[in-house]
Order: sequence, then structure tokens, then C-alpha cells
Amino acid sequence: RVTGPNGSSIFLPAAGYRNGSSLSLAGDYGYYWSSIPSEGDARSAYGLGFYSSDQYLHWYYRSSGQSVRPVSD
Repeated sequence: RVTGPNGSSIFLPAAGYRNGSSLSLAGDYGYYWSSIPSEGDARSAYGLGFYSSDQYLHWYYRSSGQSVRPVSD
């Protein structure tokens, strides 16, 4: 569960990622796309990754199968 500064929250399951037709790390890791493209490389975009109690922002190649969690205002 992630809670924002306004008190609203969202649940992001540890859905893993897809590599071709294979599902990897489901139940252990979560990877989610952001809407921010990586600077200088159109093949990649930024995303959120997490496991256990650690989380990070990183760029990933768009060809990797990460989750998308749409949110509206």
C-alpha cells in the first residue's frame, strides 16, 4: 500500500514482470511503469520497483513487461 501526501492510497501487488512469455518474480517483486520517458533514450521509461521494504525509481526498457496501474483524479 502506497499513501500519498493527500492521504489517498493505492495498493500495488508484487506482480513481477514478463520477459517474453515468462512471468518472473511474481509475489516477490513489483515493477510499475510511470508516464515519464527516460531522457535521451526513447526505448526506455521510468518506473517504480519494489521488494520487501525497499523501493526505488529506475529506468527500464519499454520492451520489458511491467505492470500498469491507472489512476484518475
